Amino acid sequence: MDTKDEFFESIVEEHRDKIYRICRYYVQDDDDVKDLYQETLINIWKGIDKFRGEAAISTWIFRVTANTAMYFLSKRKAKMNTKCEIDLIENQTFSEEDSRLEDEKLLHQSISKLPLVDMIIISLVLEGVPSKEIAEIIGLTDSNVRTRTHRIKATLKNIIEGRES
Repeated sequence: MDTKDEFFESIVEEHRDKIYRICRYYVQDDDDVKDLYQETLINIWKGIDKFRGEAAISTWIFRVTANTAMYFLSKRKAKMNTKCEIDLIENQTFSEEDSRLEDEKLLHQSISKLPLVDMIIISLVLEGVPSKEIAEIIGLTDSNVRTRTHRIKATLKNIIEGRES
């Protein structure tokens, strides 16, 4: 095995769960998540030779993931050219696990209503990426990221409470 293979395998081993969760923020359908995850891994593989080490490997991976998601969504929107409907289940009794899964689904659906840059920012915030690193990934200032994060959280709260769509 050569060093590119080893480097790629170490990236996947260390970051697979985060990459998958970030993909889940952008698309909710399980098949779409798998497709986006696979495209992201392909793009990481293709880009390994271009990684210069100027940023942390995690920053580079988040950037590749975000760029892949933006391209994936733009392709999908061009094909569908319609907005996805949200299917909320009402008046049912859920176990605690079902309730947690429904809350998670609602959060992901709410995030999908945000503009693309806001989706990227909040997905990285939810992954615990520091605002300074998000700023580097997105190309904004740290203070702008913090301000936008505050506004995004307020927007998500309004979406979830049904005051905005």
